Amino acid sequence: MMRDRDPSLTLGGWANPHADPEQQVDYLTDPHFHGEFYLTQVVSHHDVGKVARFVTAAERRGLTLPGMFGVFFYRSANPRTLRTLQDFLPVPVEGLTQDFAAGTTPEDVCARTIRTLIDAGARHFYISNLPVGRAQHVLTAILEKVGVTA
Repeated sequence: MMRDRDPSLTLGGWANPHADPEQQVDYLTDPHFHGEFYLTQVVSHHDVGKVARFVTAAERRGLTLPGMFGVFFYRSANPRTLRTLQDFLPVPVEGLTQDFAAGTTPEDVCARTIRTLIDAGARHFYISNLPVGRAQHVLTAILEKVGVTA
């Protein structure tokens, strides 16, 4: 119906690598799905097994739709903040707490997630929660750590 109203509109869908990968691919390959891309729920390097299962299922079933994997820019392991975030997205609290306790910077955590997801087969990303006033600077630092350029 939306395409009938505005054929130039680019439509996307949603997938959740934290859920059953086969079911998620079912949604994206359903003949009633008319998206041209999909976004995923936020994932972390601590979730690489789930992402790998999703990517493997998608590849095995011939899903060619481009996907953008969600990455959250965690600024700290503040327990109160992480508990609040858990109301909205899966948060690997224990892993993040260990990362930050070891002296890992927020940019390093984000870069580690992107690099790990690339190694698992993900190719495109969106990053949530970059600091507004420094977004370009922070993004550049992350991409340098990943080993890619903007």
